[in-house]
Amino acid sequence: MSFLVTGCGGCSTNQKSSADAALSDSGAGTKTPGSAKENPNTISIMTSTDEGAALIVKNDCRNCHKEREKLIGPAFSDIAKRYGHYDIDSLAAKIIKGGSGHWGDASMSPHPSLSITDARVIVRFILKYK
Repeated sequence: MSFLVTGCGGCSTNQKSSADAALSDSGAGTKTPGSAKENPNTISIMTSTDEGAALIVKNDCRNCHKEREKLIGPAFSDIAKRYGHYDIDSLAAKIIKGGSGHWGDASMSPHPSLSITDARVIVRFILKYK
């Protein structure tokens, strides 16, 4: 099963830079592996210290997606309900390559400047909405 987030425009400015830069810009830190699981009903991109949240803020994801309701593309919570941790690699590839047909007629623009590592971090964060 593949992943589609519709209608996003790729960001042309240095998307491949490290998440550390995004975190220092936002003033957020990262959670350490194995830290307490966030409650999917209260998770928030703006208050989370997760590296994936910082990458979502840094990139253009919120132009087309909201956390719990459809915008142009599906809500992050709807994506998390449809996919699981076994889909991380395919979803990360879909963010980078773009595509269409999985969430309606609109298509998601590719994000070729985003590293596969950063795309996986974004997907792992989105899956916390499950």
